Amino acid sequence: MADDDFNAKNVVMIQCVGARTKENPNCSRICCGQAIKNALKIKETSPSTEVYVLFKDIRSYGFKEDYYRDAAMKGVLFINYDDEHKPELTKDGDLLRMTVWEPVLKQKLELNPDLVVLSAATMPNPGNKHLAELLKVPLNKDGFFLEAHMKLRPVDFATDGVFLCGMAHSPKYIDESIAQACAAASRASTILSKSQLEMEGIVANVNEDLCSGCRVCEHLCAYKAIEIQTKNGKPMAHVLEALCKGCGTCGAACPTKAITCGHFTTEEIMAQVDALLQEE
Repeated sequence: MADDDFNAKNVVMIQCVGARTKENPNCSRICCGQAIKNALKIKETSPSTEVYVLFKDIRSYGFKEDYYRDAAMKGVLFINYDDEHKPELTKDGDLLRMTVWEPVLKQKLELNPDLVVLSAATMPNPGNKHLAELLKVPLNKDGFFLEAHMKLRPVDFATDGVFLCGMAHSPKYIDESIAQACAAASRASTILSKSQLEMEGIVANVNEDLCSGCRVCEHLCAYKAIEIQTKNGKPMAHVLEALCKGCGTCGAACPTKAITCGHFTTEEIMAQVDALLQEE
């Protein structure tokens, strides 16, 4: 873009629009870096253009801190605001007027922007809840998909064979999404490259004669490995062995003791308790 193609004399960028509020306390993470990048591009294209960035907190983490310093050196003005002193935009004929409180000068500034740019909040997809129910994977409290472990299994779910990456996980830059996508593809390849898979031997099993179909195990199973089926007109728990992790939660909660875990039957556990008491 040539200098003559950009005619704005004043540009105002407002960060955290709809974010870091009582209704949505989360930081969208990518907005500050993008705003600074755009501000530098404007200064490169049209050095005479005044660029103002209105922010709650600048979060240009990592090497993006260098861009923040570069933008400040090139004349980009950063003005802090909070929810008690939000910028106010009005229109006077064909002119825009913006009033913003300057906390250092402790007075209101009046700007006449030709262009106002809003950094809107990054929100999770509304369809995440439905998809999570279909795939039997968890969401965090904010509505993004939750990985099995932040450090040990960052692209895995607790449900085997399902992986996540990119903005489904949380707000992130394109390079971070690509790196996470490569990790997810690598994890999937460890499964697809095998001709056969070995399942864990410690899984739950149901004694159909004792099961009353009360659904306690179905509600408690974190891996959605138990479902209620009807056999001979009677509701009965059924274990999906491919999903079962053998955690034993269902067996501990079953009021009729109809569920046991392989290698951890009631008789085996009681024998261990008896042996321990005899040693004492």
